[in-house]
Amino acid sequence: MPNSSLYFQCLLGMQCKDFAIIAADQTNTQSIIVMKQDENKMYRISDNLVMGIIGEPGDTIQFAQFITKNVQLYRMRNNYQLDTAAAVHFTRKTLMEAFKGGTPSMVNMLVGGYDAAEGGQLYTVDFLASSVKVPFGVHGIGGLLCLGIMDRFHKQELTEQEAYDVIKLCVSEVHQRLFVSLPNFQVKVINKHGIKDMPVICPATFILENNTALGD
Repeated sequence: MPNSSLYFQCLLGMQCKDFAIIAADQTNTQSIIVMKQDENKMYRISDNLVMGIIGEPGDTIQFAQFITKNVQLYRMRNNYQLDTAAAVHFTRKTLMEAFKGGTPSMVNMLVGGYDAAEGGQLYTVDFLASSVKVPFGVHGIGGLLCLGIMDRFHKQELTEQEAYDVIKLCVSEVHQRLFVSLPNFQVKVINKHGIKDMPVICPATFILENNTALGD
């Protein structure tokens, strides 16, 4: 059965014409104790590919590193890197084999990338090795609160800043509605130039915006 850690974390992502954007909470808990609030839950798989991953801490780190190193090894051996769809297929196959072997990895993922021919790409992958290409996706209870917002505002023609603003709306909803504290969200954009870090979204983000609005 899936562990509660799959639910009390949060992954958000959107795919647009020229980029993909992924956000992940940075909270690391042990039972009812908060251990860290600056945890990195996003891994750079290649120059234009990012995996956001939540679940059991040991499983997430081990699985993400395994996928990352094997994708990099493939590039070294063949002199070209896997595109987003191929990397997701390898990820799903690895999850499925572990599941069938009796040692499942309790992880949920969003994989975002950019391909020259296809543009921005986003795939959702869960611990049962199910995978779907999506325009926007979420994992965790916090993510479920955001589906309506993403459905309302998602457009293929969004700019990176507009997509970031939609993610901020989602994080604001998580802060207001979810009983579990997930204060900080790391955000990455993947485009033709590579992977770009966006400002971390935290409570201070909204305080600053409110103060700026009052000042205007």
